[in-house]
Amino acid sequence: MRVSPLLTLAALGAPLAAQSPFQSPGMAQLPQTSASPPQGEPATEGTGQTDRFSSVFNPAFSFVVDIVGDYLDPDDEAAEDGVKLEMRVLEFGAQAWVDPNAWAYFIAATDGDTVTVEEAAVHYTGLGASTTLRAGRFFVDFGKQMQTHVHELRTLERPLVLRTYLGDEVKGDGLQYDGWTGVGDATVVRWSLGAFSNLLPETDEVPGVPLVSVADRKDAGDLNFSARLTGLRDVGTNGQVQLGASARVIPDASAELNGVQTTGLESSVLGLDATYGWTSDDTLRGLTIGGEFLTNTGDTVAQISDGGTPGDPSDDVLTGFDDPSQTGWYAFVDFAWNHRHSVGVQYSLVELPEDGEPEASEIEVYYTRMFSEFHRLRLVASSFDTDVQDGDALRFAIQYTVTVGAHGHGINW
Repeated sequence: MRVSPLLTLAALGAPLAAQSPFQSPGMAQLPQTSASPPQGEPATEGTGQTDRFSSVFNPAFSFVVDIVGDYLDPDDEAAEDGVKLEMRVLEFGAQAWVDPNAWAYFIAATDGDTVTVEEAAVHYTGLGASTTLRAGRFFVDFGKQMQTHVHELRTLERPLVLRTYLGDEVKGDGLQYDGWTGVGDATVVRWSLGAFSNLLPETDEVPGVPLVSVADRKDAGDLNFSARLTGLRDVGTNGQVQLGASARVIPDASAELNGVQTTGLESSVLGLDATYGWTSDDTLRGLTIGGEFLTNTGDTVAQISDGGTPGDPSDDVLTGFDDPSQTGWYAFVDFAWNHRHSVGVQYSLVELPEDGEPEASEIEVYYTRMFSEFHRLRLVASSFDTDVQDGDALRFAIQYTVTVGAHGHGINW
C-alpha cells in the first residue's frame, strides 16, 4: 500500500529541514545516511554538535568522483573531435546539525585545475514546522533540475534549453525563504522566494560574445531574484503528479565586448514544469515522465553597431535588444525495471538568443546501471542539431560516478 505525501508529513512531526521529507517524481536520487536531514530529525550523537557542553563535533564528510569518457563528432571540421577522458568533477562535502534548528553544509569541487566553493549554506528551521530560511551560497530554485549538481542528474548534461537560458550551473550568494502547506488529503504545495547578489551563470570569456556582469553593490531593487511555486499530488494508487512554476529575474546588468560597454540591461526567465511518477506495487519498477517549458525575455541579444565613423571602432556602440521572447522546452521518459537498471530518452528544442533566433535541438538516450546507491555507470548517446551552419554534432559517452560517505545537499522539490 502506498502512503500519501500528507500522511508522510504528518508522521514526521518534526520541522522540515533542508530537504523534503519525501521523494517527488523525477527528483535526484541521493544516497542518504543518518547524517542527512531529509526527515527533519533533531541532531543526534555522531551527526554534529550534540549540545553546548559537549566537545563532540563530528560532521558527516563525503566526496564524489565523476569521470566521463566520450567521443565527439562535430560537423564543423575546425572544431575539436575524437576521444576525451576526464575527471569532470571531484566534489568534497561536509554537513552537520549545528543546533536543533539549524543544519549547515558546504560543497567544494575541482576539475583538476581549480577549486571552487559550489555551495555553503545554513538552513534555519526555527521559524516554524513548515518554513525554512536558507542563507549562504546555493543553487537557484528553478524547476526540478537546476538545484542539483551535474553528477546527480538523470542524464549526462542538463537539458539544452536550461543550459541556453539559465546556464550549465547557476548559484548565488543570498537568502531564500521556503514554505509549504497541505491542501486537502493528498496534495502538498511549496513556495520559495530568494534574493541574491548575482544569478548569472559562470561562463568563460568567448571571442565575439559579450561578457555580461552585474554590479557588486546595487540598490535593493536591483538584486537578482528567484521564485518557485509547486504542488505535488497523489494520482491513483501508485502515481504522483507535480506541477510547478519558476522565475529568475536580473533587473540590471551590463555587457562588454571589444572594449565597448552597454548598461541598463535586464533579463527574465520563466518556466512551467510538470512531472508524473509511477511505482509498481512491489516498488521495483518505476516510470517517470516530465518536461518543462521556458520563456526567455528582456535584453537577450547584444551586438556592436557602428555608431560613428565607419571603420573606426573608437566610437562604436554595444546595443542591447529587447527582442521578442525566445521559447524552448524539454521532455523526458525514464523507465526503471528494477532498482539497478533504467533507461531513458530526453529531447530539448530551443530558440537561440541570437540574431534571427535560429533553433537548436538535442536528443539524448541513456542507460544507467546502479551497482549500489553509491556506485553508478551510465552509457549515453546524444545528437545536437542546429540551424547554425556546421553546428551539428554526435556524442557517445560513458559516465562513471562513485560517492563515498554521507552525501547531502540542500535540495528542494
